[in-house]
Amino acid sequence: MKKLIALLMALCLAVGMTAAFAEEDEDMVSYVKENPAAAPFVSAWVAEDGEWSVEVFDEDGGLKLMIVHKLGDNKEDVWEYSADLTENKLTTVPLGLHYKQDTVSGDWDVTYYEDGDAEFEIAEDGKLVWKDLKEDAGKGLLFQKIGSFYNGRWMKDDIEVVFFDWYEGQYDIRLYKRGENNEILDDAILKGDYDPETNTVTAEGAFNDGESFTAVFGYDENGSIVWIENGVSTVLELSVLSD
Repeated sequence: MKKLIALLMALCLAVGMTAAFAEEDEDMVSYVKENPAAAPFVSAWVAEDGEWSVEVFDEDGGLKLMIVHKLGDNKEDVWEYSADLTENKLTTVPLGLHYKQDTVSGDWDVTYYEDGDAEFEIAEDGKLVWKDLKEDAGKGLLFQKIGSFYNGRWMKDDIEVVFFDWYEGQYDIRLYKRGENNEILDDAILKGDYDPETNTVTAEGAFNDGESFTAVFGYDENGSIVWIENGVSTVLELSVLSD
């Protein structure tokens, strides 16, 4: 399952891209389409300390979850589960996996166990609660919903938009103006707040050669990012460029 989730992360870069994959794989059946009540879970979630995160993916036959705890020194603990919706909470389908990996090489350092169980529930305040039934690792953790923008890279003409990071309660968004050979001609750093009600990010910033501006980023029905600025909507395409 780890290879499957890693592949998803590399291809879509932002969880929220299942609609795009459905167009490429006609056999895929969205779990959320068959179970609409599961839709609020599908997102990236972060704990207040920024050291813990949860990503919930919509897949054929169920939801997939990846929990990451940053340990420092290029190490992180990772939990992986498959889950079904049961009475407004996610119940994992045995068996969950817990391992430590090197974030540079991607190699596993330690496999702690492969028989984990867990439950996930959205509390009244909108926070995600993780109940680890194997070792109680999630005790006391509450995860804030931040949408499916994290780590996404998108392109339109000569502009590339990169949802670079989530830091201190905001998205850190990088914009690049590229030349004919994809060289960076200008760049901007935007800071954006996520609105869970509209599933959008409203960000402010400026290119080096221009004035400050405000942009709103959301998703269309095809899973593509839409950039709205001064009432004009621009649909962005998944970027394959690298710096």
